[in-house]
Amino acid sequence: MIHVTGDFILDEYWYGTTTRISPEAPVPIVELSDKKQTWGGSGNVWKNIKGVDPTSIFHGYSEKSLKLKEKNAWFLEIDKIPVKTRVMSDGHYITRIDDEEYITDTKLEESFLSDNFNLNSNDIFVISDYNKGTIKKPKKIVDKLKAKVLIDPKLSLDHYRGAYLLKPNLKEFESFVGKCETPKKLIAQAQLLRDHLYLTYLIVTLGSEGVLLIGDSVEHYPAEVEEVFDVTGAGDTFMAGLALSLSLGYNISKSTIIANKLAGISVSHKGTYAITEGDWNNAN
Repeated sequence: MIHVTGDFILDEYWYGTTTRISPEAPVPIVELSDKKQTWGGSGNVWKNIKGVDPTSIFHGYSEKSLKLKEKNAWFLEIDKIPVKTRVMSDGHYITRIDDEEYITDTKLEESFLSDNFNLNSNDIFVISDYNKGTIKKPKKIVDKLKAKVLIDPKLSLDHYRGAYLLKPNLKEFESFVGKCETPKKLIAQAQLLRDHLYLTYLIVTLGSEGVLLIGDSVEHYPAEVEEVFDVTGAGDTFMAGLALSLSLGYNISKSTIIANKLAGISVSHKGTYAITEGDWNNAN
């Protein structure tokens, strides 16, 4: 069974056209024609997983006014969840507006530490951390749960010590270990970090340079993409691919290859994209 938690973010897209510049300031005036809302953050990770595995379970926070209801999605209500509004004009990304406040509630995190939240070593538990406050003490969850805990980090990486798998991007990785000027130094620092944090696996996503997998051996996979339209949510799709593959018993190498292919599919679409069963079949 796959469980997903972390920071649920509501992604809004405002679409319009621009024919003139504002007389008030040198900025484009966007004449609004359409709006769309999608699940972002941990919600996007789960949506990607759910498209292939409908039995997977989501745990998160939401606002009462949103009235979000979906099978196997469990929400605790709070006053405010993060909202990211992206303004698009004639296909161009104009700006993003972030409306958020740090989540102080701890009930969701405490539920994972309770004695009745029983998982076993065959279960996958995904934490998608955007540092919005949903998960404040990830190491306690790692230490408590018997499941394989997969983490997309945002806090300093030592908060995730002991995780089964940690997946920072290059910026997050270098902010902890320092700048890696050469591939050789990158690999050496990644191996040291894996040992230092007692991780079973460390994956560093490198954007256009692909993916670095550190286990008992070192593996590098080039990016699997023909044309990039939008990188929004690609990391979420990658994590979903890992969770799905590992839940089926695939080894880490095959799981990483599949996740890399799915991320390539994601960036070839505009906006937040959730993979389909067809995408999954094509990646296998």
